[in-house]
Amino acid sequence: MAMDINENLLKFTESLVSISEFSKGKTSKIFDDVKNKNTEYIVLKNNQPTAIVVSVKSYRELVRKASRMEALLE
Repeated sequence: MAMDINENLLKFTESLVSISEFSKGKTSKIFDDVKNKNTEYIVLKNNQPTAIVVSVKSYRELVRKASRMEALLE
């Protein structure tokens, strides 16, 4: 159980990326990871979560699920 928590925490921290990393030439790697590995990134600005970068496929799936959830709640 503790291993799962540590692994999840590690995955979460690896998904954090500062806005300055985009200007340091890491944009291409980030977008390649998103597209090819379906990696999700949380973008930090001034150490605060500001945006999430996800693949188009993941975004569409989230929108579909949200629409289904809204329909069920009506």
